[in-house]
Amino acid sequence: MLNPPLSLLSDDLIACIVEHIAKLPFQRENLYNLSLADRAFTQFCQTYIFRTFQLGQSSGTKSRISKKLEKTRKILNSKPSFANRVRVVELAISHKRNAWLFNDHTLIGILQLFAKSPIPPHELHFGGHAFCPFTIEDPILVVGRLMQSFFSDTLTILHLTQCQNVPLPLFLICPRLREVLLAKVGVAEESYENYPDKQCSGRESPALELFDYRDSQSLVKQMITPPLRFHTPVVLWSKLRILTLSPHEKEEMACLQPILDVACNTLEELYLTNLRVDDDEQLSLAGLVNLSDLSHLHVFALHATIKCDVPGSAVLRDINIVLGTIPASNKVTNLSFDFTIFGEHPFGGCLDEDWVGICDEVIRISSGKPLELDFKMTVSTAKLQWQHPGEEELYVHITERTASLSDYPKICTHFWNPTCWTQGLGPFPRGQASLRLRLRRKRVCNYCTTESHLADCGELDSNTS
Repeated sequence: MLNPPLSLLSDDLIACIVEHIAKLPFQRENLYNLSLADRAFTQFCQTYIFRTFQLGQSSGTKSRISKKLEKTRKILNSKPSFANRVRVVELAISHKRNAWLFNDHTLIGILQLFAKSPIPPHELHFGGHAFCPFTIEDPILVVGRLMQSFFSDTLTILHLTQCQNVPLPLFLICPRLREVLLAKVGVAEESYENYPDKQCSGRESPALELFDYRDSQSLVKQMITPPLRFHTPVVLWSKLRILTLSPHEKEEMACLQPILDVACNTLEELYLTNLRVDDDEQLSLAGLVNLSDLSHLHVFALHATIKCDVPGSAVLRDINIVLGTIPASNKVTNLSFDFTIFGEHPFGGCLDEDWVGICDEVIRISSGKPLELDFKMTVSTAKLQWQHPGEEELYVHITERTASLSDYPKICTHFWNPTCWTQGLGPFPRGQASLRLRLRRKRVCNYCTTESHLADCGELDSNTS
């Protein structure tokens, strides 16, 4: 048992300790060790140890999956209460012959145990690997099994990663679905003529609140405009609050505006921040993004690439046109820009960009109200080196070009570049502007680099308390 002073910790503090450990690398091993260290931690650790039921991963052969299922069945039979802790089901199957799994009596029995839980699992992940995607062998069977399971009543979060042959009815059969993540996902077919009527109609469409997609445009296009086989929308976009996608994929960006048009009265956060694996091509966004009708937009974040060797590059001018679509009367509280700068000293094309113009747009959008602005900049070249010649001077010159922002105390500006590592300041996490917005009253600013900006943060916090 714990000895003083640890034995004096309240359950709330022990739960907080375990929660933080669960977020660290190698969390499963750490939780196992902490669970064995003292019984005071055991139940709290088990909440996280048994939270996710994983099947497949790196050992996705039929033999190994069968052994894992049998081992899990024995554990749950001896300790049925463990099934009550499961909230997430992950299926990462690497082999193409996988229809047997959804007919496997052991898996069906395990899911039936989960169904008896006071709080059955509400989150489902399907996934494969980069070089071996999860190709659903029998999509009609998969949809049918999910319809028969508790997931049709409980599923609120669906993540599909490296998946092919994904059936569109997968969304329609889960009316409580609220969060969807798609990464390198391919659609099953075009017509769905062979699918049963009960899988394609007669159901309440789920109203998504969070949607994140990358390299999955074939499926997204069908989600926006379903085939004629479907008599109702597959999903509803009219309650969407958070949307994330890549600004570097033309087909992907072509799906953006139709979604914005429907979600114009509810969308609060728009992140054009997902990256491509290969070289990021900077698309012209002016004709693809119109923010004028987003009456509840609070957060806009963008990743952009600036190539110094491209004559007449006007990346910032293009971004300024997009920002110009935000009306003067708006609810924007956070703007975040993550720039990757390709080139070498003297970085002429980058310094010629319209930095003054982007500041003017930020000032206009703020219009006297508190606004938090993030500028992250990183130089990238073909050379593998920690620092690049002239890099630090470039960041100084850009900061000088944005000096007009310091005249507006309600705009709290955060700058980050790799030289900040020397001050012990790591980069702010991509796509986390909204998190800082929600935690603003509790946090200490780690990114402000001048006394005036620190003062701005105090001004910002005092106006939002």
